[in-house]
Amino acid sequence: MAFGINQGTQVNSQSFTEDNTVEVGEMTNKAGDIVGMATYGGKKETTEEYFLPAETTELTNEALNGQSGITGIVTKHSLTEKNNEWQSVSITKVSALAAPVA
Repeated sequence: MAFGINQGTQVNSQSFTEDNTVEVGEMTNKAGDIVGMATYGGKKETTEEYFLPAETTELTNEALNGQSGITGIVTKHSLTEKNNEWQSVSITKVSALAAPVA
């Protein structure tokens, strides 16, 4: 059993989530019954929330950086401010999963 955040990339991490998903293709017969399925297009989505470092005065939105490629695309970058907590940042990234080993 683990405690705390082991996979976070930021020193001030307060949460880290990893989701792995695939698309599902279905083969149906003429009656519309599913007779076979296959998966494709696997991707991993990670979300990390961390406290904004004290020296940071302005958030650079990584989701607007003109990204391209198949790995590590930032799809969401948000700043949260509350009157009773430290400012925090949340970054969501999507990357392609490795193909299955044959």
